[in-house]
Amino acid sequence: MQTLERTKVGALAVELTALCNQKCGYCYNGWREDAGKSVGSADGEQLLRRLERLFEAWEVDHVTLTGGEPLLHPRLFDVIARCEAANVGVQIISNGGMVTEELAQRLGEARLRFVQVTLNGPSAELHERHVGDGHFEKTLRGVRLLQQAHVPVVGCVVVTRLNARRVGEIFALWRSLGIAHIAFSRFSPAGYAVEQVAELLPGREDLVEALRQAHAYAEQGMTVSSTMPIPPCAVEVEEFPKIGFGFCAVGSGGQELALSPSGHLRHCTLHRGTLFGGRDVLDPTLDLRSLPTSDEILDYRREVPEMCRGCAHEHTCGGGCGAAAEWVLGHARRFPDPFIAQYLDDDFAARLAAQRAAPRRLNVLQPEERR
Repeated sequence: MQTLERTKVGALAVELTALCNQKCGYCYNGWREDAGKSVGSADGEQLLRRLERLFEAWEVDHVTLTGGEPLLHPRLFDVIARCEAANVGVQIISNGGMVTEELAQRLGEARLRFVQVTLNGPSAELHERHVGDGHFEKTLRGVRLLQQAHVPVVGCVVVTRLNARRVGEIFALWRSLGIAHIAFSRFSPAGYAVEQVAELLPGREDLVEALRQAHAYAEQGMTVSSTMPIPPCAVEVEEFPKIGFGFCAVGSGGQELALSPSGHLRHCTLHRGTLFGGRDVLDPTLDLRSLPTSDEILDYRREVPEMCRGCAHEHTCGGGCGAAAEWVLGHARRFPDPFIAQYLDDDFAARLAAQRAAPRRLNVLQPEERR
């Protein structure tokens, strides 16, 4: 009996649960308003069956376990074991606040690639302004427990208008903790974060200054990777040769498809719409082997914002983060990344300015008016 060849897939992000112990202003989950209670967690047995079916159809390089807060899922270690059995690498994105000594020990035995943890300020005041009160020391404790259990830790900084000028201090804190690999993640508004776009969206000057400070640490031996696309029309990335830059991977061999707690697929964790009619991957009529190379995925890179046509980076950058453009401006490919749009769209810029000036911050962005 002939065995069908599996389709190669760069990565799979598995959203184990919508539940979370923090309420980050930059959270890209669309369900974040009620702390994920309306979505809940993926059923353990269904989740394992979904992974089984996906691994039978796809040759996956690695899985990223995320959420919500993935450490809250009761079947976390069953999921890790299923990935290991399929020879699929596992990495976890966590806020670190739920880590206990026992949990760290079990994670240390799991042969993870790494656990990525975010710090958005060198002090409790600035970090907690982003994520909520009472989490700074919990995160630091979690990082230390993971290190004691020999779990590889990657640091992350979400760069916003609030912390861009203090990125060097955050890197210094990471270095003091013994962390040498840092994910530089500029704020990109999606999901819940759309409500915070005026307050958190950095300007070009903010981002360049943050990159300058991060680059200084990269020159001293830290490994720094920019994990959100930075459009080269806005920032000359060549000025920061020690930082690893990349573009949106949707529609390419490096794409990280997202599997939601309800079993449907999206282009990535930031994207709003579901793929393939929103069908559960357990649907037997879904030809999983053909999905990664389907027109629904590949067509994504064929459309770019009008302003990007003819640019040397048209087919790589594609206008920046399409997910943010979809959430904020109404379409993933017809409008550029809000980071760029704030300089090109007078109406959008005026709305941001009005919201920043208002004594009470409200969401003045109305994507339905832009469609």
